[in-house]
Amino acid sequence: MKRKILMISITFLILVILGIAALKWCSQPPCSGSEYIFTVEKGWGARRISQVLSDSGLVRCRLYLLWTYSRMEGTPPMQAGIYRLDDSMSPDSILGILVRGDVIPVETSWVTLTPGLTLLQSLSLISEGTGIGGYLLDSLSTDSIYLAFNGIHTLEGYLFPETYEFADTLEAGEILSRIIETGKALRPENSDKLLENTGLTLHETIILASIVEREARVDSERAVIAGVFLSRMRNGMKLESCATVQYVLGEVKEVLLYGDLEIDDPYNTYMYEGLPPGPICSPGLISINAAFRPDMAEGYLYFVSRDDGTGRHLFARTYAGHLSNIRSIAGR
Repeated sequence: MKRKILMISITFLILVILGIAALKWCSQPPCSGSEYIFTVEKGWGARRISQVLSDSGLVRCRLYLLWTYSRMEGTPPMQAGIYRLDDSMSPDSILGILVRGDVIPVETSWVTLTPGLTLLQSLSLISEGTGIGGYLLDSLSTDSIYLAFNGIHTLEGYLFPETYEFADTLEAGEILSRIIETGKALRPENSDKLLENTGLTLHETIILASIVEREARVDSERAVIAGVFLSRMRNGMKLESCATVQYVLGEVKEVLLYGDLEIDDPYNTYMYEGLPPGPICSPGLISINAAFRPDMAEGYLYFVSRDDGTGRHLFARTYAGHLSNIRSIAGR
């Protein structure tokens, strides 16, 4: 009996020693001198990560990694991303890196889009800033599937003016979608109610905002100018916006000629009633808010630049008042 107990004790001791040795062996790095760029995809759990680490030769035993991870306080999630690891790192060190999210820094590019830029101007700046080929960006601007996916009719007017930092790993579609979503997120929370008040659709509101962006020079006048255009539409009048004619011409002319106003184009609001078919530029946030909340309190139907360097306008309710304002400016 004593002999049997002794054998059991010795066997147990051997198993304990072997277990400790195996645990120590599993806790050590492979140390073959190899470095890896290791990617953790979004949605990967601990089991998947440990298996890939094992298959990559970064850990000796995936079960040890899982056991160590289960003992971490709160078992914090391992972060998705791209990591630089080498097999001289212990499993504990690797777990620490993945839990902290010590990813390889991604190089970025900066792009600034200012209010009032046309689509072509915006795409040119994006291409120049990110190094993405202009032809890729141009192709997306006419891709009906891509536009529908982003919930818009056209890219013109929807590349929201802002300063952006883009990871150099992003593709053209991802960059444009982020710009579009930035603009959507900044629209008024009660936009549906505001659209009921104006009687415009969301797309028509962006068109109006783009005209306001190019017509106004002083922020305090943007809502008033939006009100003028909306009042003109409600009264069956043509918008007669110089900015829409300039869009047709593809250039900003200080003085439009009579011939310019007679160009037969749906964007020529001197010839065609109502809003043009689409936006003429990407409006800034103040112009967008002005289109959602046009100021029609004074009943203005006309405005003309003061031409005094301030960027301000003179407004009038009647055509006679408008002519009087023009004469007052000319007579200075």
